[in-house]
Amino acid sequence: MAAYTYADCLKTSYAVNWRIEDVLGDRAFDPSLPWLPAALSATGRLPDLDADDRRRLTQVELAAYAHLFGYVEEFIAPQMVALAGESALAGGDAFDALTNFAAEEVKHMTLFREVRRRVDAALGFATALVGGKEETARFVLSKDRGAVLLLTAALEWMSQRHFREAIRDDGSLDPLTRDVFRAHWLEESQHARMDHLETVRAFAGMDAARRDRAVEDLAALLAGVDGLLQAQAGMDVENFERLRGAALPPGRREAVHREVLRAKRWAFVGSGVTHPRFEELYLEVTTEAQRARVGGVLAGILGEAAAAAA
Repeated sequence: MAAYTYADCLKTSYAVNWRIEDVLGDRAFDPSLPWLPAALSATGRLPDLDADDRRRLTQVELAAYAHLFGYVEEFIAPQMVALAGESALAGGDAFDALTNFAAEEVKHMTLFREVRRRVDAALGFATALVGGKEETARFVLSKDRGAVLLLTAALEWMSQRHFREAIRDDGSLDPLTRDVFRAHWLEESQHARMDHLETVRAFAGMDAARRDRAVEDLAALLAGVDGLLQAQAGMDVENFERLRGAALPPGRREAVHREVLRAKRWAFVGSGVTHPRFEELYLEVTTEAQRARVGGVLAGILGEAAAAAA
């Protein structure tokens, strides 16, 4: 089992700290380039799209990708503020590390708002994106803390996987995409480790009934994430048709929608729950029966084969 400390996380966070203006400057996205790698895009599952449509689809998908990262951070930041408050008088490094964690999440929300603005400027229209982030944050934070921390850990490890496996070495991408998500990856790496520490701490104080409730809440949260992905997938297709200047034929539209949703489900659920570091944590704090309950929800999202690997 990986061993992390708050002190090490804080030290590294200070070392890799960056400013939004240093990442973005006055740069703009290049409409002639793809903006999201095929591994995170529906284009990897739609080989018959022509080159122009493949590029356009990655561009509207990036709008949603950046938006959804900022969206989930709306609940992560207040959660970390609450955890920091609880550790304030306990001594040690947790308060400093968690407070810094919350501040970095606020910075990331600001970063992704600016990224979305530049995406819209490059595309020439305001992309349709899911709303209700405040209501969603309230819903998430109403659930058991253990469930929220497990979901957060999956999302943080997901961001690590995306950069390392899909974005970092893709030379075809707009360099601005790589730079934005490199900066995000650097800080999220420490966040994922602190999520681990806080999740283990939360579950250590639970009795069996409370753990069952936390796992039930995790299943509900995963279903809620999928609802957001379904809504955004439909908006992505609308954005794609607007960018290409023509509607897709009905059968073709259905295929694009299906693959956009499948790509989003892998990106925002599957790639997180199957990350080895998340799997270590999940196995440590849950029982086989509890995992079977969550596995039923994952099967509905990812399909039986993918859920079995989670």
